[in-house]
Amino acid sequence: MQEILRDEVRRSARYHHPLSVLMFDVDSFKSFNDTYGHPQGDRLLCKVAEVLENSIRNVDFVGRYGGEEFIIVLPETAKEDACMLAERIRYAIEVEAVVEIEQVYVSRTVSVGVASYPDDGLNVQDLVKRADAALYTAKRTGKNRVMWS
Repeated sequence: MQEILRDEVRRSARYHHPLSVLMFDVDSFKSFNDTYGHPQGDRLLCKVAEVLENSIRNVDFVGRYGGEEFIIVLPETAKEDACMLAERIRYAIEVEAVVEIEQVYVSRTVSVGVASYPDDGLNVQDLVKRADAALYTAKRTGKNRVMWS
C-alpha cells in the first residue's frame, strides 16, 4: 500500500491532479474482541473489508493498515468528494458489517480521517499523518464520524 500511495502521489504531482486518503478505524474493536473472541473479531474485519471493497471504484485502492485500521487511496479525488464517499462508507459499515453471534447480530461503527494532496501534504508521510490525525480527532470527539484534515 505504501508503494501504491507513493506512486499515486507522484502521479498527482506530475499531472496536478488531486488525491485523497481515507483512514478507517473500527470503533471499540478491543472490547468486541474481549467480549466475543478473536475469531469473531476476524469475521467482523472481513465484513468491514468487504464493505470497503464494494464501495470503491476500480481505480481506487484499499488495504489493511494495521490492527483494525484500513486505508483507501483515491486517485483524482478532491477532499470534498472524498469526504462524501467516506460518509457513505461509514454508514454502509454501520448497517452492513454485521456478524451473527449466537443468534444475535452484532456490529461496530468506524471513525474516518480524510487528507488530500496537495492541501494536506505533498508526500506519503504527510498525507498519512494528517489522515491519521483527523481519524483520531473523530475518535476523540465521539467516534462513528468522518473528520478531515
